[in-house]
Amino acid sequence: MRDEDIVSAARALRKGSPDLWSDAGGRADMVDALLRLAEAGERVGDELLVLLTSDASLREELSALLLADEDTYRQVSGNGGYAPLAGHGAPSAEMLYHCPACDYTYPVFEAGEPVPEGCPDGHGPLVLSG
Repeated sequence: MRDEDIVSAARALRKGSPDLWSDAGGRADMVDALLRLAEAGERVGDELLVLLTSDASLREELSALLLADEDTYRQVSGNGGYAPLAGHGAPSAEMLYHCPACDYTYPVFEAGEPVPEGCPDGHGPLVLSG
């Protein structure tokens, strides 16, 4: 959410119903002072959010004014179903260590990950496949 959106919503709330601002805590004066700072070019979005969300009725009005940001980070599918990760889930052949005497294999998923000293059955050291 951008500071500009928060400031414009705060301005709209200040021009709104006087019933919202009938508190004894001086919240209206603090919001007015922050709006003056915003007009002077100061970034006051965080402070405005703290003030406007500290009261339940103001918080409800603010949530109605601010549009919810679309979730584009996770790229949620429209049908709401499961979207599997791209690619194959098996480790690559270059990252498999195996025992030459039996079928034991040990996958390495990250570079630098420690590899066991030897086969758990006691056949000797593991060898990099590939």
